[in-house]
This record gives sequence, C-alpha cells and structure tokens, in this order.
Amino acid sequence: MHDRARLSLLISAAIAGVFAFWGGWTRRWMSDDGLIVLRTVRNILAGNGPVFNVGERVEANTSTLWQYLIAAFGWIPGVRLEDVSMWLALIFTVTAAASATWASGRLWGHTVLPFGIIIYLALPPARDFATSGLEWGLSLAWIGVWWALLVGWAKQPDTRVVYWLAFWAGLSWLVRPELALYGGLTGLVLLFFSWRDWRRIGGILAAALPVPAAYQIFRMGYYGLLTPHTAVAKSASDSAWGSGAAYVWDTVQPYALWLPLIGAVALGVWFGLRLQSREVVVVGLVLVCGLLHMLYVMRVGGDFMHGRMVLLPLFALLLPVMAVPATLVSGIGLGALVVWAGIVVYRGHDLGFEVFVESPENLVVVDEREFWTAAMMRESGDPPRYAEDFLVADLLNGWPEGLEESRRQNSGALTIIRFDDNSRHYTWVPRARTTADTDLQDIPTTAYLINLGMISANAPLDVRVLDSVGLATPLGARQPRDPDGRIGHDKNLPLHWQLADSAVGEEGMPDYVDKQTVMQARAALRTPELNELLATSREPMSPKRFLKNMAYSLRNGRTLEVSDDPKVYLDQETLDRIAAGEDVGLQGPRIFWPTARLEQKVTG
Repeated sequence: MHDRARLSLLISAAIAGVFAFWGGWTRRWMSDDGLIVLRTVRNILAGNGPVFNVGERVEANTSTLWQYLIAAFGWIPGVRLEDVSMWLALIFTVTAAASATWASGRLWGHTVLPFGIIIYLALPPARDFATSGLEWGLSLAWIGVWWALLVGWAKQPDTRVVYWLAFWAGLSWLVRPELALYGGLTGLVLLFFSWRDWRRIGGILAAALPVPAAYQIFRMGYYGLLTPHTAVAKSASDSAWGSGAAYVWDTVQPYALWLPLIGAVALGVWFGLRLQSREVVVVGLVLVCGLLHMLYVMRVGGDFMHGRMVLLPLFALLLPVMAVPATLVSGIGLGALVVWAGIVVYRGHDLGFEVFVESPENLVVVDEREFWTAAMMRESGDPPRYAEDFLVADLLNGWPEGLEESRRQNSGALTIIRFDDNSRHYTWVPRARTTADTDLQDIPTTAYLINLGMISANAPLDVRVLDSVGLATPLGARQPRDPDGRIGHDKNLPLHWQLADSAVGEEGMPDYVDKQTVMQARAALRTPELNELLATSREPMSPKRFLKNMAYSLRNGRTLEVSDDPKVYLDQETLDRIAAGEDVGLQGPRIFWPTARLEQKVTG
C-alpha cells in the first residue's frame, strides 16, 4: 500500500472515529434497561456475586462481558457507574467505527473515502445507542475488530492473526448470544482452510474454546440455564415474523434508508470484482452473518426500541463498504450521501414528544431516548443520565418515602396504590405474622415494577426488586407468552404469584386481592416442579447444587413453563384445605433460603 493510500485510510478512520464520538456524546443518556445492568454491577462490587437480588442467582443481563467490564472500572474510588457505563460505551463505539473503516480501506488497498460508516452514523438510533447504558457499543466494537482481524487474515493467512481471530470469535457468545453466529461461522471457515494442518487446527481450537466453554459451564452450574435468563424471559426461540418485518421497516422507512443502501450495494459489487479469493471469502462471510442476523431479528419479532436490534446486523452488512476506493463515481456517491446524511441528522424522525403525549396507546415501537426524556418531564435534548433523574417518573411517585418507611417497618413488600386522579403512591405491606416456622421470614422486602431499571437503581441492595415481565424472576420469565403483547414485554406475572413469592401474610394483603388464589400460589411453590425451579437460583451454592443445576439446565431449564393458574399444581385435598382457610403454603419444602448478608436485616 503506497503512502497516499495509507494516509487516506488513516484519515477515513479518523473521520469515522470523530463523528462516532461527536454523535454519541451529543446524544448521551441512560436508559431504564441500562440501569438494570448497573444493579448487577453493584452486587458484584458489593461481593454478592453476579446477581440481581442478593440470594437469587438470576442473570438479568444479556451481555456477560458488559457487566464485568463496568465492574472492572467501577472499583475506581469516587466514580459513578452511570459515567463508567457511558464512557465505556462511547469509547467502544469510536473503536468500532474507526477499526471497521480502517479495515475496509485496508481490504481495498487503494486510496479510499469513508462511505458506509456515514450511512450508519447518520441514523438517530445509531447515535442514541452509542451510549444508553446498554452493550451496543461493546457489540459494535466486537464486530469492528472481528472485521479487522478477518481482513488481516485474508491478507496474511500464515501469521498469528489466525489465532487472534479464533480467540476473538470465541468471545462472541459472551458479548451477545446472537453474535455466536458470527463467531461460529468464523471458526468453521478457519478450520476449513486449515483442514490439512492438524497443528493449526489444534491451535485454533485452543484459542477459541476455553473462555466461552468455561463460562458456559459456570452459567449452567451457577444459574441452571444454557442461555442468559433474558432469553427465557423474552422467549427468544419463538417466531414472530410479521412483527419483525414491521420493526425492520420502522427503521428503514423514516430515513429512506433504502436509498443509500442501494448505492452501497452498487459500489460494493463494482469494486468487489477486484478482490482476491480469500478476500472474497471474508466479504462473503460478513454478508452471510449480517443477513442471517437480520433474519433472526425479524424472526423474534424485532424489539420495542426504535432501530436498536437492526443496528448490529446493519453495521455488519456495511463493513465491506465502510470505506470505498476513491474514484469519480464513488466521489459523486459520497457527495450525495453527505446530503442525505445531513437531511437525516437535521430532520431526525417523527417519533417525538407528540407521540407519547397524544397517542400513548400507540407505544409499540418507540424512540426510547425521547420516550424517557418526555416521561421524566425534561426538555427535548436533555435526557436522563443518572439514576436519580428517574425519580420524577409517575411510577416512582412517593418511592423514596415509601421505601424509607418500609425498611423501618421491615415490611413484606412495597406496593403501588392508584388514586382516583390516576396518581400513584407507594405504601408498605406488613410482613407475615405467624408462629409457624416458615421460610417466608427469610425473604427481604419485595417490590415489583415493570420498569425494573429505575426502581432497582434507586433501591439499596437489601431490598428485593422484581419485575412482572420476568427479567429478574424465573416465575415471570416462564409465564405463557401473550401473542398480542408488546415485543419484549409480552409476559406478565399475575399479582397472586407476586404476592405468594414474598413475605406478605394473609392479613397484609390488599382488599382487591383474591387471598385464596394467593394461598394456592404459595402452596404451588412448595410442589416439586416449582420448588426445584426456585432451588436452582436460591438454594445456597455447593458442589452438589452446581451439578444439579447443570443437569437442570439440560432438562427443565430449557422447556419449563409456569401456568398462570396455580390450581393446576395442587391436588384436591390441598385445594379443599385452602378453601377452608388454611394457609398451606406457609410451610413445606423451602422456597427461600437464608442469606447471611440479609439475615440480620430481615429478622432484625
């Protein structure tokens, strides 16, 4: 590569990095889902393990590496986890843009111009999810570095880059589960090109497998699952093609994204005729991975956040043309692209405040950043960035006061009361008062809210925070999926299950609750099937429990669904005893185990 080409490559990568930083910094924010990650980080830093609630081993975050990376920098005295999350995400986004553009320029080996990266960074959701507290920056960085390593391997196949590429491919599963598609196919390609060299095959496997295999064994034994708990909660194995296609179109249509994509495809095909055989292989691998990833997004029904799930496969599909050879045609194309990008950046989209204020019933797919800005009653362009910014939300009205009083009373639960004017307020519910020796007394104060992030971020770790859609509770995650529900929020743990799995006694239940159904649910938790489900996450860890969890992950851990009707788990005799007023579920096989870090608080 001559000096002019090398200089153009560096300039293109620098432009990509600068605009990635500018776009992410000017739209930096914190999402409710991002705060979910920080609750797990807080528990890691407090010595409670990678859990969402003390004493309950639930993997509430999709990205394994993301939570540990935040924890690694969260040790720094005086730093706020929201700031750590924001800076890490932004740095990873810049890394992704620069490395992907640099690698694309290196692929062509000529003087280049930035192209595909401009398409990506022009999109508002791309700049929104450069931060947000979620793992999108890390995921993009993985894809960008993966592409750089692929190009390096195509250019110099006999160097050590093959082992670095294998190692990087192995990490894919720990960044996001669906990135295993990229890592797995990469591994197959590397093995295919090394099939006669057993020494190299051994080296590839030794580089790729140990880290993901070790964590997978840990996940199975510690959590009792083959996948992150979020995959169970969101039924990632189900199909919803119609919703998924509408979701992808929701990202394409507002920006006329199809127009620059046509230009990108045309340039990619034209310049692709110059590539050598191994370079064609890596480009083909990238395109296959990106297309399969996009089909996966459509299959699972997309998402409820505008553009979010489209970003990673779109970024992957643009990799070969992140930079393109500098010619008269590509220069004209770049000029037209800059005009399109300027219009998109200036106009944004029509998912503004009016959508949330005038048509709340249409909140199927939303601009998540704008939604939370409006919900927090903040000016457009001033989104929430810290946990306390969410305290003004209507759903948290009276939360600090209710929480303080609840902890003082050592209550069984906190619950929301809705008044006639549609306002809400939190009040504490008494703990069960019984002479029976029951493990309900081991359960800390429990609060449920569908918006798990903002409530958990504004609660101490000795308060048990759960959600009705199942991100933090196995009972909710294994509820039947509502086919008409909002993607990502299409499960609901009924109130009787919520109260049954808490320390609330019969005398403390609200008047609008069917107490008999709650007693049925509590008795059902003592039955073998549900009791074993709870034991996988709550029974104190031991070598025996670890092995039992591994076995469970291969059996019921994959398929168990919890009925919303607790009667299906009980025999007639038990139902008759409950109908006669006996709270059968107060005793029996444990549904909660004592936890040293909470024992003094709960029993004090």
